[in-house]
Amino acid sequence: MKSWHRYAITLMGGLAVGLGAAWAITGRGLSHGQIANGPWTTSLDYGTKATDPVTRAMVARAGLLALPAKETVYWSAKSDAAGAPLDGNCRYSLSGKPLDARWWSVTLYDAAGYLVANDAKIWSVNGANVALDGKGEWRVTISPGKPAEGAWLPGTKGQPFHLTLRMYNPGDGFRADPANAVLPKIVQEGC
Repeated sequence: MKSWHRYAITLMGGLAVGLGAAWAITGRGLSHGQIANGPWTTSLDYGTKATDPVTRAMVARAGLLALPAKETVYWSAKSDAAGAPLDGNCRYSLSGKPLDARWWSVTLYDAAGYLVANDAKIWSVNGANVALDGKGEWRVTISPGKPAEGAWLPGTKGQPFHLTLRMYNPGDGFRADPANAVLPKIVQEGC
């Protein structure tokens, strides 16, 4: 074999290993430099100059047009309150009190990070479209079938999913201790 063939093979092998490693590292999700709060995780460095290159690559790969934490905090959940992965075959209760933010939303994505196709064309709920009960709490059902009443996020049978919580202009109470802020509960009710 000619020496330039060896160099070409070595170069191609190095590129393949390097690109594969970069793809694997950035595909772990937005968890670098994270703050955990129950099943929710975030980093307050998204959208700032202080963000390290790995987190920037993860944000770019996830397609998140990240604003700095003083404007928006992005939380991600891939499991329920018991630590089980979110499963489109199951029914979940997503509930809580109004969040310490000017506006908030929760969006359901498939495992690849895309909106889940559904006939109802519902992908998100927010503080403006969920009703509060007599205790000042809201509740959303996440399930493949529409519940008889209340707010609903459609899951898809056979598809795992994750949730993204966006808090726009979080309040001073949240900023003081995000790891202990009151965030929505994700409870599996059945499969």
